[in-house]
Amino acid sequence: MRQVLKWAALVLSGTAVLAVGAYAHYWYSPPPQVPTLSSAIQRATLHVGDRDRTYLAYAPAQLSKGAPLVIVLHGSFMDGEMMRKWTGYEFDQWADRKGFVVVYPDGFKHNWNDCQKEATFPAKLENIDDMGFIHVLIARMAQEHGIDTKHVFVLGYSNGAQMAFRLAIETPDEVAALGANLPTPDTSPCAQRGRTARVMLANGTLDPINPYEGGKATIFGFGYRGTALSSRASADQLVQRNGITTSPAATQLPHLHEKDPTSVDSLIWSGGDHTPIAVLYTAHGGGHVVPQPAFRFPRMLGRTAGDLDAPSSALQFFGLSQ
Repeated sequence: MRQVLKWAALVLSGTAVLAVGAYAHYWYSPPPQVPTLSSAIQRATLHVGDRDRTYLAYAPAQLSKGAPLVIVLHGSFMDGEMMRKWTGYEFDQWADRKGFVVVYPDGFKHNWNDCQKEATFPAKLENIDDMGFIHVLIARMAQEHGIDTKHVFVLGYSNGAQMAFRLAIETPDEVAALGANLPTPDTSPCAQRGRTARVMLANGTLDPINPYEGGKATIFGFGYRGTALSSRASADQLVQRNGITTSPAATQLPHLHEKDPTSVDSLIWSGGDHTPIAVLYTAHGGGHVVPQPAFRFPRMLGRTAGDLDAPSSALQFFGLSQ
């Protein structure tokens, strides 16, 4: 019996080692190099309603009055610090170059109260006032750094992109949504008509969480969050809501790395003054990631397309990186 137990223990130990090894293989990703910046990141707290909300803010050492503000919203199970790292500190570096403020807010228990009516995470179930949080945060940045409240831009990833959609619908401004499609009308409490913000979308065709072609939105088969439109249908709805009737301009981005199996193309819908109203980047073979050169997302989330630098492209869409 002791021998049997001994062998059982060895088998179980080996299984545990394999499980840890598999976890490391699929979830580990080397952290990006921390850049040299002109200033230090600041952590702070805001009281919104009956809750304390936290965020990180980066303001360059030399900042002009009336500077723009970029708000970067993390995905599910993340926080602002993780989002900062997983975008390779790229927004902070651009802030130094172009003179704007970057804020990385923390969602309530790592999630946002977005337009997904059937989501079951705490921010949705407790109807957290995330819209109020973002507006109070903008006012705080105006008070502390003198930002121009008419030049506020939002980039979101995954659940953060869903929150960016809500902001685009309810408080029209300029938004970039990565790794997310609009919910189908029957699963969204948000308005289905009326002007929205200008929106840039970037989605992967092999995204294991946000279905590029639409359908049930889950996290690896768990945590049903309703149904989503396809990426193209999401872009089409945004275009129609903003009165654009012209066809999009199609472009394939230059292929930068010969061995990269992914590729990226774009569709750009422009207004009468040639300003892009909606942009859809499609990462063929790409996963549930923020495409950019500084950080490769964990394998479990799919491939990080190398031809698209999404933070830089979003800032260009916002008019901040020229």
